[in-house]
Amino acid sequence: MHGSDPILSDYVPADAERQEAAAPPLPPPAAPSPLQRELLRKMELEAAMVASPHDQALRASYFELLLQFAVTRTGLSHALLPELGHPLYFRCGSTDAANMAQIFRDNAYGFAMRATPLRILDLGAYAGYAAVYLARRFPHAQVACVEPCDSNFRMLTLNTTPYRRIRTIQAAAWHSTTRLGVQARYFGDWGTQLQDGLPDADSTIQAHSVADLLTLVGWSQADFIKCDIEGSELAVFADPTVRWLEMLDVLAIETHDTIQAGCSDAVAACFDPLLFEKSRHGEVELYQRRTPLRAMVRLPPRELHLINGEPGLFPLALQDVSRAAWGFFTFDGDSCQLHPNLPGEKPARVIFPRTLDGHRRFVATLHHAGYPAAAISFTLIVQREDGSEVLRAEHALSAGERTTLSVALPSLTGRHRFILQTEMAAGAPHNFNAWARWLAPRVA
Repeated sequence: MHGSDPILSDYVPADAERQEAAAPPLPPPAAPSPLQRELLRKMELEAAMVASPHDQALRASYFELLLQFAVTRTGLSHALLPELGHPLYFRCGSTDAANMAQIFRDNAYGFAMRATPLRILDLGAYAGYAAVYLARRFPHAQVACVEPCDSNFRMLTLNTTPYRRIRTIQAAAWHSTTRLGVQARYFGDWGTQLQDGLPDADSTIQAHSVADLLTLVGWSQADFIKCDIEGSELAVFADPTVRWLEMLDVLAIETHDTIQAGCSDAVAACFDPLLFEKSRHGEVELYQRRTPLRAMVRLPPRELHLINGEPGLFPLALQDVSRAAWGFFTFDGDSCQLHPNLPGEKPARVIFPRTLDGHRRFVATLHHAGYPAAAISFTLIVQREDGSEVLRAEHALSAGERTTLSVALPSLTGRHRFILQTEMAAGAPHNFNAWARWLAPRVA
């Protein structure tokens, strides 16, 4: 084919042109279905809440839509709330949306606290909504969730897996370690009443005492216990002399005397009015220690992992990094490989802009994972937002070596840049097998 010949794919015969000109117009798009309209409305409200996150009327409209959506179908859906970096999943046709609304619309656990808890035990964690709320409210706290029912535990796992400070245990809370059966269900998945003394074939649910649950998570005590266990509180609070009660600052509990008579009295007997103040917040009864064991003090800045697998989007920038698959990648949720370029080329850099709140130390483990290979130079650079340098620390590693880099910082506040840099050490002949790893780089 000569250069002046037409390109066959661009050639359209004249009769085809006439047919195209005479073709009827496309029909108008079909009207959206009820489901499509609800999904569009849901997305509109989610976008509006991002723009106005503190608009309570807007939030109320959103939860009204979710509740309506949930009662007219079955299947899995999700809510997007502006304060969270990850969707909250709920089962349509269940009580999930109502429980989520109780916590994130009605502020069921938003009561004032005399002390900031560091260890929160959630008994009856259900689908994880309270755990997520409490983990966000108390960013220094570890949260341990206890939920016995299979379907609820799957939802709990789905909703809490992105949060590294939340742990889950599939079990029931009881006065001792035993196995329980289901006696009755109230309000669907939200309320399951358990009992002991059933035949082995019916006792399919593992149960533990609170002391044993604390041992399972490696805690000596819990500062704050949230409890919603459908009458099982009569068993959990049967003995007012157990040690874990002596270490507790706050109990937030829903008692169920209509399900199990005597629950409220059993719980109240565990808390000396001289030591604990009793109050009510919505459906929750509160017992707060008048003088908390964990005093209200200013906690150190929350540890910031530069590579973060938790909900939310955390910016980074790559500079002079190889486009090869091994040039840069993250692993284990908080670590990365940053492959140095050939000797004499610009160093490879990954840049993390972060907002600091009095942080005083950078810590990471440096690892030259390649062998055999030439030595690698690892460099940390901290800059202010205007680009001026705060500090620089450098360390060279031979093949196979590993070391901890711990650098004291001046108390830094506001926006800063942390630059992780790798390059071949002086005299290196090549960058073959130069696997440079930054393990868990963080500021505290």
